[in-house]
Amino acid sequence: MKKLHKIFIGLLVLTLAFTACAPAAVEEPAEVEEVVEEVVEVEEVVEEEPLKVALVPAGRIGMEGFMFLAGQGYKKAAAEFGFEERILESEVAEEWERNVRTAAQEGYGLIVGIGGTMTDAIANVAPDFPDIHFALVDNNPGGDNTVGLISQEQEGSFLAGALAAAMTTDTSLENMNEERIIGFVGGMDVPSVNRFISGYKQGAAYMSPGVQVVVSYIGSFRDPAKAKELALAMFQNQGVDIVMTVSGSSGDVGVFEAVEETGLYGIGADINWDDTVPGHILTSVLKSTDNAVYDVIAREFAGEFEAGEIKYGVTSGVMDITDMSAMGDAISQEIRDKLAAIKEKISSGEIVVERPQ
Repeated sequence: MKKLHKIFIGLLVLTLAFTACAPAAVEEPAEVEEVVEEVVEVEEVVEEEPLKVALVPAGRIGMEGFMFLAGQGYKKAAAEFGFEERILESEVAEEWERNVRTAAQEGYGLIVGIGGTMTDAIANVAPDFPDIHFALVDNNPGGDNTVGLISQEQEGSFLAGALAAAMTTDTSLENMNEERIIGFVGGMDVPSVNRFISGYKQGAAYMSPGVQVVVSYIGSFRDPAKAKELALAMFQNQGVDIVMTVSGSSGDVGVFEAVEETGLYGIGADINWDDTVPGHILTSVLKSTDNAVYDVIAREFAGEFEAGEIKYGVTSGVMDITDMSAMGDAISQEIRDKLAAIKEKISSGEIVVERPQ
């Protein structure tokens, strides 16, 4: 009996030992809902500065002529596109580059120069401001961020040359002689003036082969006395009875003074000069630079700026001649009809007016 008791006690001890060594029950963890924090990206809104456009003429836009017209085109664009006007006018050539650089430093996105004489000024400044666009009336500075607004003056002056050649032997007009000689007084030997001269010669030859064209340069666009002197020399000493002038507003006035003194005939340029000496200004070659300046600004606002050249001729409406109404019946309907036909042929490409290099 004692032996059984001992066995029972031993089994009990083993049972308790195994129970103590058994791993404790593991309580299942409570299910935790995963919380995902949503991150919302807020895009930073950067307000772009409005485009600013500056005008830098090689002179003053208050004077009559193509600079005045260019200024009108700029003002029209400012009103329509809502930018504040900034016009840096010049008195002397030394101010041209300084004014262009000033406009660039002030952050203007498009800078429009007026006058081919400013070519070097823009060519020198533009490379220093590659993110700014530059436009120049009358010449192409040739940079990656520049555009030349090139009026096809030769197309307008072709019509003037044809008219002059047709009229120069019409002795029914007071003081007109029988010589087939016409004249041209230019301000300076620059591309825009030379395009006028080239077209004038081509038009004269088209209308009357063999007509002689006498050409003189003043050397300035602001010397009316020299302009008058050259025109008088043509009228009085060289058999010329019609002189076309492209010599700046003040120079043109000098030529028209010579026309008035001699009772002979002139042809104006850029704007309508026909009533300056009534009955003695045959026509004026209109160069509507206001349209060209407005056009390049509109292209800039549309994001369509392209370096190179934009050409504006008869078909674009930039180049034309007046209706010659100031001359009345002194210019026959036959000549008017011929000029209208020539203009149509230029527009259609049947007549190609060569542009001098």
